[in-house]
Amino acid sequence: MKNPVYTFAMTGCVLFMPLTAYAVEVAGDLLHVYGKIHLSVDNSDTDGLNDADYQDGISISSNSSRLGFKGRYQQLIYQLEQEVRVDDSSAGNFADRNSYIGVTGSWGSVRAGIYDTPYKSVAASWGILGDTVGDRRAILGAGYQSGNQLNERVKNMIMYQHKTETIKVQAMYAVDPEDDAANAGVVDNNKHEMLGAGLWWDVADFIIMMAYEDWTGHSYISNGKAYRVAAVLQLSDHRIGAIYENIDPDTANEFSRAAYGFNWKWRLIRDWDLRLQYLLADSADDSTDTGGSNFSTAVSHQLNRQTGIYLAYTLTSNDANASFQAVDGGHGDEVKTVNGGSPSSISLGLEFSF
Repeated sequence: MKNPVYTFAMTGCVLFMPLTAYAVEVAGDLLHVYGKIHLSVDNSDTDGLNDADYQDGISISSNSSRLGFKGRYQQLIYQLEQEVRVDDSSAGNFADRNSYIGVTGSWGSVRAGIYDTPYKSVAASWGILGDTVGDRRAILGAGYQSGNQLNERVKNMIMYQHKTETIKVQAMYAVDPEDDAANAGVVDNNKHEMLGAGLWWDVADFIIMMAYEDWTGHSYISNGKAYRVAAVLQLSDHRIGAIYENIDPDTANEFSRAAYGFNWKWRLIRDWDLRLQYLLADSADDSTDTGGSNFSTAVSHQLNRQTGIYLAYTLTSNDANASFQAVDGGHGDEVKTVNGGSPSSISLGLEFSF
């Protein structure tokens, strides 16, 4: 495996982390505007992939940058959010991220539209390197050949949510939940559906999270189910997390495996922190040497309440018959590899939230 260009690594000194969005009030509760601009300069090594679309070297990446509008009028709630690709001239679709309309009250809320599944949301809550080169999706929800496929933002969904100071619950149902151009503009395909549920329990400095989902007609796992269990412990300047997931497809053996993850965030001094994350996927059922692991680290500095800068590094190690990516999901520019490859990426990024 070729090593990253170390002179590039020295051009920056730190790394960001996800910042809280600060919505701008435009018309009281009726309309708030919010967003995030997240750009990075990456130097990546595919470790042997001979593909014109995925080359080694430096790239500029827009990493789930977004613009959103949300609001409330009495019991009605809504949100329209879309990706903004600020690294090139490609166009995104309006409201292609979490977008919905619903009603809310003391009993909770019901929303209909497009939204992350509870299964995806649990991993996002656990992760500490979201949308950077160290994003968890290189392993969690990924197959050893097809990559990140089970961290879904589903379409045509309806979701119930109830939240208190200590507990949040979600229950979701969606029909024709993936992209399906053939059925656009007609009745949703009820032969393709998803059921999901999630629970977040926050007690003092300890959070337990779990989620389950069941698919019929998924594009990669066909029919199957999956669950995740995660825990996070906050101790003074340390945040320690662990996660476990198990995927059980009916026929797609590539995804029939378990995966594990551990992470640690340490506040070094005020506005500076160090982050470490390790992920491991077992070999899939009825296969040999199809496992993989990922190690990621980052150092971050928060310049102010809404701006952070970071330096991050990730390395994926594959068994002989696996090709888990170094970067896969959330981060705009992916880093693929060959079977048995050890792809890597180093990244200097800046994030501004409003």
